[in-house]
Amino acid sequence: MTTEAQNDNGLLEIFKAEYVRKLSKEFLSRATCGDLQYVTVDSSKLGQALIKTLEITKQTYPDFQIPPYGVWRLFEAGGVDRWSALASAREFQTADDLLAAAADLAILAVYMDVSTPPGWSYEDTMAGTVATGRQATALATINMFAAGSFSSDPVDPFRVDADALIRLETAELASGLQWNAEGDAALLQNLQRHLKRFGEALALRADLFGEGETTRPGNLLVKLGSEGWGSVDATAILDRLLQSLAPLWEGGAAKGDVSFGDSFDYCANNGADGSQTVPFHLTAQVMVYSLVEPLAWAGYEVDELDTLTGPADAEHAALFVEAGVLRVTSDETDLTSEQANDQMIELRAITCALIDQLADMLRKELEVEAEQLPLSCILEGGTNRAGAEILRENGALREKLAKFLNPSTIFWLPFGA
Repeated sequence: MTTEAQNDNGLLEIFKAEYVRKLSKEFLSRATCGDLQYVTVDSSKLGQALIKTLEITKQTYPDFQIPPYGVWRLFEAGGVDRWSALASAREFQTADDLLAAAADLAILAVYMDVSTPPGWSYEDTMAGTVATGRQATALATINMFAAGSFSSDPVDPFRVDADALIRLETAELASGLQWNAEGDAALLQNLQRHLKRFGEALALRADLFGEGETTRPGNLLVKLGSEGWGSVDATAILDRLLQSLAPLWEGGAAKGDVSFGDSFDYCANNGADGSQTVPFHLTAQVMVYSLVEPLAWAGYEVDELDTLTGPADAEHAALFVEAGVLRVTSDETDLTSEQANDQMIELRAITCALIDQLADMLRKELEVEAEQLPLSCILEGGTNRAGAEILRENGALREKLAKFLNPSTIFWLPFGA
């Protein structure tokens, strides 16, 4: 697809999950035909990924009562239901109050899933739990949330508001995250700036996030809930999150003053003129998945959740690489920055498309329909857990994928080794 053809489709297509899925399938088709420069696919090995996914699903959820994918299971490390404890202590007076607080926490926890210090672990001293990776970030976030680090109102600590995010200091971040204030100074400054820009973005969109005198991410869900009849459309959540979050992205594709968020220009088009913008919207889509449970607690259903794609992340790439389905054909040390970027796009796009194929195989194996086993449950059950286990056990693969998936060291992509 040339730049002109993509422009004819309209720039708004880039912000739709359906477009992420469409382009991902195109990349998978090309890989199957051997038409990509950096990634090859052997679909005959998908059965190995299926076995791994089924095994871990049966271990974790033997009754197949699987909750939706998102950050909430990360908060339960060590078998401790931290959110329930917080909610009981807070004694929310209304469903909207509960929704606003839970959505604040979910959105922030996903937003804080960024590059972290090498070898970092987080100790939850209250529960005696030591965590690494995304679970460490999640535990640090919920404990800082409980301590009121993200609230400017001491009477109401269990919230996230724009003023607190803008004023947050690196010393509080270092203490809350258990990072080294001196050794991790650069990452702390990046995270402080990351959160400050988020607070500023919230403040600029009072129509989305403002309610009375407060500006907080959870207000978006309260507003959406009030607009519907007991349900909220996942595509509406994604659209409004991208409206506010895409301008915060640094390092991705852009056209003029319009940033496309987690999207990148692909240049290896086999002689076609111009580049092609390929979107993923990993962070925003994980946020939407993570909001399903807060909405359910407040009495809302989520429609159109199946339009979202699987996350093009390290866990899922690891699942397919380990199974032999995916293979990266080049040595990353020999690539220019543009070539490394193209390699990253191919790997992430094909990973995204393979998740759909594996989901179909899993449903066929279990003889269930998509309505009975939606993608969000397959991810949770599932593919995300299988990939995470592979990364824990295979440090070399984890480091290799970190380089492949974030060759430009974009701070907002959580692929740091």
